[in-house]
Amino acid sequence: MSQASRRAAAGPRSVLTLVLCTVLHAFTHAYGTLLVPLYLLIVADLKLGGVRAASLIVTVYGLVYCMGSYGAGIVADRTNRKTLLGLGLLANAAALLLMGLTRRYEVVLALAVLAGVGGTFFHPAASALVPAHFPKSPGMAIGLLGMGSGLGFFAGPQYAGWRAQAAGWHLWQVAAWQRPCVELGGAGLVFGALFMCLAREAPRREHTEGPALPKGLPLRILAIGGVLGLRDFAGVAGLSLASIYLQKAHGLDAARTGLIVGEMMLLSVLVNPLAVFLTPGKRRLPALVVVLLAGAATASVIPYAPLRYTLLVLCAFQTCQMGSYGVSDAAMLERVSANVRGRVVGLFLIVAGTFSSTGPWVMGWWTDQLGVRASDPQAYAPLFGSLGAMMALATLSTPIIARLGQRGSTGKDEFERIDPLTEVMPATLEPAG
Repeated sequence: MSQASRRAAAGPRSVLTLVLCTVLHAFTHAYGTLLVPLYLLIVADLKLGGVRAASLIVTVYGLVYCMGSYGAGIVADRTNRKTLLGLGLLANAAALLLMGLTRRYEVVLALAVLAGVGGTFFHPAASALVPAHFPKSPGMAIGLLGMGSGLGFFAGPQYAGWRAQAAGWHLWQVAAWQRPCVELGGAGLVFGALFMCLAREAPRREHTEGPALPKGLPLRILAIGGVLGLRDFAGVAGLSLASIYLQKAHGLDAARTGLIVGEMMLLSVLVNPLAVFLTPGKRRLPALVVVLLAGAATASVIPYAPLRYTLLVLCAFQTCQMGSYGVSDAAMLERVSANVRGRVVGLFLIVAGTFSSTGPWVMGWWTDQLGVRASDPQAYAPLFGSLGAMMALATLSTPIIARLGQRGSTGKDEFERIDPLTEVMPATLEPAG
């Protein structure tokens, strides 16, 4: 087969790889949120000292996931990204399945470390692999990949709450909260094997050894991570806080809490690609400011909304919060060379992700301090108000993103201080080759 024919045949495999990476994205975030509606069940079953002990499991997972991201980015820029993604999911899934088979808290924490190691490869590898398949429209490819986060955030809590109460099987004497871990962990092992067989690595056009990061880029990415980390903290902490708030302040059970926490993420499935599509060129960064401020406003009113409207307000907050990810990711990654995107994402996550990963424990600790006031919805006003303030402060990231350079530039002038808002993103999504 000629070189031209091989490139022509690459189109369907590029689309298939995008779809598979999106589903893998869903598994990754479903695993990270699976335990969120189960905190109170875990506390009761393992006889823990408070919600902060249960939420620490999710925090440990997130910390390992993010602290290893730069190393994962180095590996992703130099080796086979498809293999990294497949092996990462298999490790993540195996750890979750094993969590469902032990009743020892210290073992669960150790497995959270293993799960975090598996998960840490996803964003650096996927954020480099997927745009490489679609070099003419990397921003739109990133937006479509972002649909997986919404699917995962929707499915993880909802599935966990439902199966914790509805699953009737009793093998190995697993507790109610462990059954969704066993089931979803097993499903991840199956999908991980399929991914390894069907996904395709994208050809690297140049510098396969992994070029050095351009001068000034690391500091700018670290600065962006420091500011946007406030938004990330608000999102991660908001999930745990919503779960605790619904169960303690409104007396909901795990099943209904999981349903609400999952449903509030559902719109984000469409928001990520839609937000990227509607904000090409000069609209991208102003749109990020608007979305962040809207999220800040809605977060602050959550504890004042009657229960019948709580889902609507939570939905508005998380739709804005999650929609900002697609816009900010596209704005950043369109401005850097394809050969360094793995390390760029890794640098960003090692700051923003590490900080935001403390959110579940902080929310668990803070709500434990409420004591008997935890049953009063308005006692949560300072918590939700703090998250809203963080969303508003995250708007300060936009001028730093703008200084990364022109969208789509890959030459020596890539990081010069030029106006990046004059460019227009291509309207079509075309596969590589």
